[in-house]
Amino acid sequence: MKRFGHFIQGVALMKPLLSPRDLAKAIGVSESSIKRWVDDGAIEATKTAGGHRRIALSEAVRFVRESRSVVVRPDLLGLREMAAVGAELPSRGDEAERLFDYLKAGAAAEARGLLLSLYLAGRSVAEIVDGPLRTAMERIGELWIEEETGIFCEHRATEIAFRAVTQIRGLFAPAEQAPLALGGAAEGDPYTLPTMSAAAVLESVGWRAVNLGPNTPIDSLLLGVESLHPRLVWLSVSAVVDREALAQKVKRLVSYLADGPVSLALGGSALAELDLAPHSQLHVGEKMGELEAFAKGIALAAGPALSPVETHG
Repeated sequence: MKRFGHFIQGVALMKPLLSPRDLAKAIGVSESSIKRWVDDGAIEATKTAGGHRRIALSEAVRFVRESRSVVVRPDLLGLREMAAVGAELPSRGDEAERLFDYLKAGAAAEARGLLLSLYLAGRSVAEIVDGPLRTAMERIGELWIEEETGIFCEHRATEIAFRAVTQIRGLFAPAEQAPLALGGAAEGDPYTLPTMSAAAVLESVGWRAVNLGPNTPIDSLLLGVESLHPRLVWLSVSAVVDREALAQKVKRLVSYLADGPVSLALGGSALAELDLAPHSQLHVGEKMGELEAFAKGIALAAGPALSPVETHG
């Protein structure tokens, strides 16, 4: 119960709205500077009935990233985990090593703090997932070969990483009119992190994303398409139980989407086992950066009616 409570406390206390004073203290500038930037349009804000300015957390994060501001009081943003790693981030070559050490040791606050800090420092979600997170998790996944505690470490690290990606995803506020993406991990695939990462990447570039999670039957995905009418469907394949059966079901999914406006993105470490034929509506990628570029391309090709309102990529 203590760990569950810590999770709720660690993730749910991100402030949805900030006052100019909150943001000023968070990045070490004067309140008058924040108010001036609001009035100049550099920071978007709303006003309360009493005329007080309020800044959405997603907007504050955008400003921090674009202005390369240094967060000196992350607790004021509800991101106190950032304090666990300090203001000085490791070099690009050392990020994965540092993250691996945190994950192996079960240092949840430090791992989340590092990933949050990388994002607020300007790295895209796709870069973080494809870089330090992927490298660290691949090393974690090999521990069982030589260490008795390897599987325990992997399961714990996966939970920590999942929570970190979930927390980063919580920084986004896609517009109601933003294009919709729907996806999950294929049936028989128990891995939660890849499909959650895909959802976070898509929301970071302005899409709305509905993640159906692990072990999603293709029929359930098709029902979601009929119900929600997404513009993009993604399917993560990191484990295959019955290669032939899954290949046939994915081909049926491709065929179902072939005549409509819905594009399909497939990825995952086990995808090659399905041996799928190329298709104009099918995009196959190995990295989250490819998914990000694909989603941006769909939005741009469709014009203003589909283009995401805001991006954090």
